This record gives sequence, C-alpha cells and structure tokens, in this order.
Amino acid sequence: MWMVRWFLACLVAGWWVSACAQAQGTNVVKPLGLFDLGAPSFTNFTTRDGVPESVIASVQTARDGFVWLASAQGLARYDGQRWHTDEPATVEGSIGYLLVDHDGTLWASFRDRGVAQFEQGAWKFDDAANGLVTRHVRRLTETVDAGGGYELWAPTFDAGLLLHDHDRWIPAPGNEQLPAAVLSVARTRSLGGHARLWAGTFNEGLWFREDGDWQRLRTAQFDPAQIEHLLVSEHDGHEELWISAFGNGLWRLDDSGLRSWNVALGNLPTDELYDIAQSHAPDGDPVIWVASRSGLVRVHDDHVEVFDRRHGLPSNVVRGISIWRSPDGSDVLWLATEGGVSRAVIGADRWQTASLMGSQSIGVFGVLVEPDGSGSERLWVASSADGLGLYEHGQWRHFTQADGSLPDSDVRMIRRATDENGESVLWLGQRNGYLLRVHEGPRFEPVQVPWERHPGEAIMDMLTRQFEGRAERWFATRQSGVYRWRDGAWTAFRPETAVGQWRITRLLEQRDGAGRSWLWAATNQGLARYDNQRWVLIGTDAGMPDLALAGMTLIPDLQGRPVLWIGTANSGLVRVDIGDPSNPRVLPSNLPAPPDLAVYSATPDSTGRIYVCTNAGVQLLTPHDGTYDSQVFSRRNGMVHEECNTNAQFVDAHDRFWTGTLGGLTVFDPAHSNVDVHPKPLVLTQVRVDGNAAGGDGVRVVSGKHEVHVEFALLSWQRETESRFRTQLVGYEPEPGAWTNQNHRNFNSLPPGDYTLRIEGRDYAGNLSGPLDLAVAIVPAWWQRRWAQATFALAAFIALYGLVYWRTRSINAQRQRLQDQVAEHTAELNAANTRLRELSYQDALTGISNRRALLEALDTMGASAAMATLVFVDVDRFKDYNDNFGHPAGDEALQCVARTMLATVPDDVLICRYGGEEFACLLFATDLARAVEIAEQIRAAVEVCDVPIPGTAVINHVTISAGVASRLVASMDDAHQLLRDADNALYYAKNDGRNCVRT
Repeated sequence: MWMVRWFLACLVAGWWVSACAQAQGTNVVKPLGLFDLGAPSFTNFTTRDGVPESVIASVQTARDGFVWLASAQGLARYDGQRWHTDEPATVEGSIGYLLVDHDGTLWASFRDRGVAQFEQGAWKFDDAANGLVTRHVRRLTETVDAGGGYELWAPTFDAGLLLHDHDRWIPAPGNEQLPAAVLSVARTRSLGGHARLWAGTFNEGLWFREDGDWQRLRTAQFDPAQIEHLLVSEHDGHEELWISAFGNGLWRLDDSGLRSWNVALGNLPTDELYDIAQSHAPDGDPVIWVASRSGLVRVHDDHVEVFDRRHGLPSNVVRGISIWRSPDGSDVLWLATEGGVSRAVIGADRWQTASLMGSQSIGVFGVLVEPDGSGSERLWVASSADGLGLYEHGQWRHFTQADGSLPDSDVRMIRRATDENGESVLWLGQRNGYLLRVHEGPRFEPVQVPWERHPGEAIMDMLTRQFEGRAERWFATRQSGVYRWRDGAWTAFRPETAVGQWRITRLLEQRDGAGRSWLWAATNQGLARYDNQRWVLIGTDAGMPDLALAGMTLIPDLQGRPVLWIGTANSGLVRVDIGDPSNPRVLPSNLPAPPDLAVYSATPDSTGRIYVCTNAGVQLLTPHDGTYDSQVFSRRNGMVHEECNTNAQFVDAHDRFWTGTLGGLTVFDPAHSNVDVHPKPLVLTQVRVDGNAAGGDGVRVVSGKHEVHVEFALLSWQRETESRFRTQLVGYEPEPGAWTNQNHRNFNSLPPGDYTLRIEGRDYAGNLSGPLDLAVAIVPAWWQRRWAQATFALAAFIALYGLVYWRTRSINAQRQRLQDQVAEHTAELNAANTRLRELSYQDALTGISNRRALLEALDTMGASAAMATLVFVDVDRFKDYNDNFGHPAGDEALQCVARTMLATVPDDVLICRYGGEEFACLLFATDLARAVEIAEQIRAAVEVCDVPIPGTAVINHVTISAGVASRLVASMDDAHQLLRDADNALYYAKNDGRNCVRT
C-alpha cells in the first residue's frame, strides 16, 4: 500500500514541478548548456603539499600514471600521495618542457643541458654523440607525417629546428633558412590545400614550409613576433591551426582565414599567452585551453571564458597546460602556474560552478532558469554587490547600479509571476527596499512601494494569487513585514502577537480540500498563517522547536497530505502537517540529520528527490523503502561553496538543482552519468632495506635487526586524499589489517622464512585495486641453522651447569645494581624526552608555539568534526625592515608581535609562529565575526607597539595584515582547505594596502 501512496505522491510532486514550469511558459527545446556555463573544479598542489617551488614550468602525466612537474629546482614526481623530489626525480638543470610521446616515453627539454628521456627508472641525456648540436632546447613536440608516422621535434634557442631520427638529432629540412630561435612546431595535412610544416619563432613570427623553402606568414592583420605555441585541431572535418602569440593574443587559422582574440577586441584579459591544449566537449566539439598571465582561457564555439584565482587557481599566471585522457575516458587537465600545480577533471563532477557573482560579498540570493523564446533557455542570477546577471546565447550580461541599470547592486529576490492582466512578469527585489518590474530588453521599471527605503530593508519573496475574483500580489520584506497590493492599493499586515521587527523570508499559498486559499509565511518569530482576515503566529506553544525560520516548501507526504518543510536557523528541518490548515501539526523529526542545523530550504524535484540546503553543504534525500537515503555534498564534490543562501534554490525543467551560495552559483545535474568505476593503478614506489634501495620484484634479507621499508601508492587522478590501503604479511599475519590512509609498511626482526606482503588499494569511489604481492625472504644466518643450533645447545648446557653456582650468589647484588641503574636512566630519559617534546612544539625565537603545534591541533579537531576559525598574520614589508634596520631588529620586531598577540587574544587561543614573518591564531568555537574583532584588536595593538632597535635608542613601529577564515574541520582535507582559505584572505589584506584585516 505504501508503494501506491508513494507513487501517487511522486505524481503530485511531478505535477507541481510541471505546473511551475507551465506557469513560466516553458516549452524547452534545448536545455541550458552547463559545459560552457560551468567552471572547472580545481585541486591545487603548492609548496605546502610538497611541490618543490611555486613557479612551475611544465607538468605531464606519464603512461604509468605518475605525474611529473618541472621547475627551476628540477623535477618532482607525484604518486597520488605525495610529491617526490628524490630518486628517480632528481636531475640537475633548468627544465623548460616535459613531453610524453606516443610510445609512452617521458622526455624533458632543458634550457642548459639539451634533451633527456626517462628509461628504466633513470634519466638518459642526449649529447653531441646523438647529433644534438646545442644544449639550449625550448620544448619537444610530436607530430604525425603524411604517412601516419610520428615525428619528434626539438625547437631550440640557437640551432633552429631539430628532428629526432633513429636515436639521432638532425636539422629539419631547410633549417638554415629558419631563424636560430624556434619556440614551437606543428604539422597540418590539408590546411590551405597543402601539407605544411609550421615553425613559431622567438622574434620573427610564424613560418611554414610546403615542399620547397620556408616562408614567413605575413598578412595585413597578422605579423606577430613571438610565437609561443602551435596546436592543430579538427572541427567538422576541417583542420585548424591555433597560435599563441606572446604579446599579440590568440589566433586561429582555418580554411576561412584568420580569427583573433586579444585585449583590444575585449575578449581576452591579456595578450601574454603561453601553452595551448585541446580537450573535447560532451558533444565531441574541440575545446581549446590557453595558458596566460591572467588565468586559464577556455575557447569553445568561439566563446571565451577565463578562470583565475577567483575560481580556485593558486595563481593567475598559468605557464603550461597538459591534458591526459584517464583510463575511464575523463580529460584530466594539469596546469603549471606561478603558485604551484593545479588539476581539474573535466566533466567528472555532477556539481559545477555556474557563476562567481557575489563571491566578493555574500553571494547569490536568487536564480531562475526559463525559456529564452528562441528554443533554448536563459539564466537569471541575483547577487549581492554584483547586481543581476543574465546568461543567454552563450554570453553573460550584467546589470548594476554602476551602469545605471539598477538603483542598487544588491539583488535579493527574482521571481516570475503574473500581473493584474494575467501577463507573465519578472520581478526583482533589492536592498534598500527597491521593487522593480523587468521588461524585455531587459528594461527595469521601479515600482512605488509603501515601506521605508533604507539599507537594512530588502524584498525577500513575493507571490501572486487570485482571491474572490481579484488579483493580489504579496511581498515579504526583511524588516517591515508583509504587504498586499490589490485593486491599485497597498495594505500592510502584522500579527497582533508580533514583537519588534517582523522579518519574512518566504511566502506560500495553500488550497485546501474545499478550494479555500490560505497563506503561510516563514518569519523570524515562527510560522505565520493568513486565513484571509488576519495573520497569526504559530510558535513554540504549537511544538515549533525554533522560531527563526528561513526557507519553506510545500511537499506532499507519502499519503498525499500537504506538509510544510521548513528550514530553521538552529534546529535543522521542521515538517508541519497542514492537512487541516486551522490546526497545523509539527511532525516527529525522523529524517536523516543534515550536515548543519542551519537549514535554508528543502527543494523537491519531479522524481521525489529533495535537496536540503545548509550552512555546511547540500544534503540530497532520495526516497527508498518508505524513508530517505542521505548523501551530502560539499566543495570536495565540486560545489563552489558549502554555505547556501536564503531563497536561492531552483529546480529547472530538467531536474537540475541550482543553489546560490556565499561563493557564487552552483548547479547539480543528477543525470550526469560519468560514474567512476575504473580501478586505479596500485604500484610500489619504494622498497628499502636498512635505508638502501632494493629491487621491487622481491626482498631477500639476512635475519636479524634489519629494517624493511615498503611504500606504495594508488595512482588516482581525483580525490586521492580519500584513497585507502590495507596490507597483510602472509605467513606472519592471519588476515589483512584495517583500511587506512597509511601507504607504507615497516618490518624488522622477522623470523627466518618466506613471506608475501599483500597490498590492496581502494579509491574514493570504492573501486578496489590489487592485490599487489611482494615476496619477502628472511634468510637464516649460519648460527640459525640446525647443526649450529645443536652445537650451541650442548655448549650452553655445559656452560650453564658451571655458571649456576656463581650466578646464584651474585644475582641478588646484580639485580639491585641493575634496578638502581634502570631507575636513574629512566629518570634521565623521561626528563630529556619531556624537554625535547616541549622544544619540538616551541618556536625558538619568539617562545610561542610553532607550525607543528598548529597542524596537530587541526588534526585533533578533524577527528571530532569541530568548527575552527583561523587568523593568518603577516608582518608588513618585513624584508624591507630587515634590510633597513638589520636582522637583530627584525628578530626584536617578531618577538614584539608575538608578545602583543599573546597579550591580546583570549587564553584558549592557540598562537603560533607559522614561519618567517607569518603567525597564526587558531580559535575554537568562535564565529567569523568574533574572529575578525580579535584580529582587528591584534592589528591595532601591534601598530602602537614600541619596537626597539638593538644597540640604539631608536624606537620603531611595525604593522601587520591579517586574513580570517572559518569552516567545519572534519578531516585534514578540511584543515588544509582552512589554511588555504585563511591564506587567500591574507592575500586580499595585502592586496588592499596592508595593515588591515580581511575575510
């Protein structure tokens, strides 16, 4: 019976969504494309993650799944767990570019050592014996000739273009005609009607060669000097040559001619471009990615999108790009930046970032997807500080107070509703109480309203209804209650029991079984009901656990009865049965717990799924066996931010869920089918015996106190921090151990015998890898063999007989001496260990805690899932201070900052020196606003602190900048994200002029 009821409830929910779509005039032919709209979700690796330095020149994924990066410090190799800078990654020289050829061989080009390839676990260099006439190689490029054969090219800085031919390097045909400095090379088969070889040079533009001589490509519109990179792609069966011209932007040459993108045209943020790479959109069309000094550029269908630090990149300067096709068919984008390495798995996440509007303020507060009138859809986004955004036909338009479109740039509501003539109208509610009617164009018409306009006022929601043959519009305000517009007149309403400011966040209409209309409102003083005569507050006396209400949705239960799903500020979701509107009944709380008790809304789709928006992510409730299965999403799943905003949720006609957050607009596509079912490669990364490298095919050790150390890794290309391992030493351990994130095993003093170390891996999606077996043989020493043991036994018996008497007499004295020595040594060791432990957590210069203490404190918080607030403090222009006054003066300044911080913050705050001139404050159970107050107190106290200059009578002063971030820490991933958030906030403080606090 319950299945029949559930089916009926789903039909009702489906009818509800369909009715909403019809009310908007929806007749969608083509859904709004998420690929061009969405931003990649970036995972960053910086020096804090083991990357050898910040400025990275190139990054490539080898065929075996290891990721390599090149920097001025040399090479590093990533195994899905950490970046290795030891063997085999270690190699001297300035590396400019990495390449994996069609055979899977990893190549490196050096600015000062020529060319090397990675063979049998080591780097092998080419030299003059291989025909390499120069040590200054710009990059390595592989092309395909007319016969389908592969060609490996080396553009050089001083010897033109070289070709790799049977393990030798030879000059390219006609090389003497080319300039000496060549930066890039490409080959086209049919572009321009001929097969051509192209060469981009350092100062003399683009050259090409057909069958004869090299020629420079010059046209009236195209004559750049420095051609950084060339890429050949194919679109609709036609070749295209993409050209990045440093200082001149991006160019495309095809059969129709040249097309350009640059700053002058307004479609690029910079003309300084580096690498180009290609992936494919879901429809198979090519997508071009360009590295630039102002972010990552994406070109699809000639539309340009730019992604930078606002989207999560570690730096706006992107130096190199590589795209690796993973075994499950995903395009994995790797970026070499001036802030480390970044990675994005294209199309892997069901969540996408749709817009960063409002991210510098408090985010997005309204979203609407509707037909655009031309067979597709358009997107409206209402934001704080960034005004109104309209995305249609692949382009964004923005409307703000600055351009004169809107009276205020803070938009808090966007609704489509009918007017008194029955026409569909788009309405905007803004801060300062502005109400706007949107006409085609769009054109914004202010509407006269009765409430007072001031900065604290805002329109939060509206609804329209037909009552007694008359059209009504109802408006919910942030500070003035609820208003009705009818027959050309405004009427204000307020319950008799309301006290002080009455805030309305959501309005709903209900038609009961008799067809009577009731209105419901979520308010700051409980649930409110309008019976067409007066508003009544329903509070704790009716069983409401919380009076501070946020969102509210009418969702039928399994029996088809109307139920209000209400979000609250402190009590999670509350459900109220309004089958009898005159007697609402609070239902028992038997839903899966949300990730946070601050809930903004519960939004259903046509299948019965319900999306619960909170301060700590989105919970998806899926109906199952009469109850709900729960799944929680956060930034690790691709959301732009975990904290949702009021009334900013929307399910479109394709059951895609949109929600505004503090960081912008994010969208979830439940139909996304790219489910990861591919096991990841499980590999041995290190086998050592007593610190010395051993073969990976097996370990043979003479018994005794010899340590065997084995490291292993799961080469996952996404969410690798969730990889888990378990091991079993077969022959010694009866069963495998527990799944942990530990990726190594140590053994010593094993008994002689033959063992097998069995290793298994499991990725974030639960895919199992392995087992991987390593043979471990413990060889007995000569004295452990049978004949030796028999001899030893006989000798021991004789010696024992002779020693018994002597031992009996001396044992008591020896025992006493031994006890005295043990007690003395134990006391010394305990004292030394206590002192060493204290020193290991203390900064020697300032006497406060050090970085290790902070990281362990965050790790401890992650075990109990606690809220943490972190303040990063940096001494302004400290290098100049050291240069001007000397390092002793700099030490005195750091000590002064530390003393001031200790004297300023509460006693339970952890103060530490993070490194150099950086300090950190970890605050427990402290909200962001209080943390900003504390940071401001620290800043003010440091500013007036007297800093003496040692050896002089001079008193000086220093200032600090501070960045503040807060989040729930449930794992070390969350802890690292908190560190990055605080670091980004510190970056904003520095960028805003220093001596300030930013969040």
